[in-house]
Amino acid sequence: MKIVAVLNHKGGVGKTTFTGCTAQSLALSGFRVLAVDNDSQHNLSTMLGAGVCSPGIRDVYLAQPDDAPRCLLESVRKTCLTNLHIVAACRELCDADAGDPMRLRGAFDACGLDRFYDFILIDNAPGLDRLQGAAALACSEIFVPTELKQFAVNGIAEMEKMIALRYPQAGRITRIIPNFYRATRRQNAYIAALNSLFPGRVTATAIPVDAVFDELVVEGKILFLHRLSSRAAAYYIKLIHELFTLSEEDIWQKVKQQQHERLASEARGRLLEINRRRRLAAA
Repeated sequence: MKIVAVLNHKGGVGKTTFTGCTAQSLALSGFRVLAVDNDSQHNLSTMLGAGVCSPGIRDVYLAQPDDAPRCLLESVRKTCLTNLHIVAACRELCDADAGDPMRLRGAFDACGLDRFYDFILIDNAPGLDRLQGAAALACSEIFVPTELKQFAVNGIAEMEKMIALRYPQAGRITRIIPNFYRATRRQNAYIAALNSLFPGRVTATAIPVDAVFDELVVEGKILFLHRLSSRAAAYYIKLIHELFTLSEEDIWQKVKQQQHERLASEARGRLLEINRRRRLAAA
């Protein structure tokens, strides 16, 4: 089982979109995935259809050490994808809740989640305080989505130093994902700077700017089911192949099959509803 914390102490870099799309693509590829929303804005919970519910991640932090594993298991919610579950967040979640930064890691270990999941992905708010520290301590790797600006490049180097200083037992930054890519000369210069600072850790695949991401949030749709022909979906599948050393062709085939089955099921559901209304109107 691989546990990944998605971190960047800068906001607006696409962490939640990255976490949600990655979780969905892995689940559609046949892997068992648990997403953990560690952000009081609870956008990942909304994106994956769980909303704000209790118990959730805040209850895990506030539970007594012996009760935290049970609370974690009780917090797991299903999503509309068979292989994807989520532990939701709430607006009351705050840094003070994570009084023991090892609580989340201890709960993961005690639950034996490797029996149930292949991947755990932890979404985080901007910053590097106790909540983010708990995620860093619970993970085996840290993925850093980033925009391509000078402050963002400098911030990743500073964040890596801060993690090593504050949380020496934490997972390390293994992958940096360029986001909002427009293929400008300046952005390419920033990618070159990232590769110089973090050799071997910057993904060759950069996620392009695409309005489809906003459409998915507004419409409550899933990128790989409802916008599979989009440029965004193609780049995300390339990215998943790169991040997790999976066959790109296998991912495409599995996702296409899931899309076909899901759309066929939705069409049957619409037809049944039309027939039901007709029968009611005729009665």
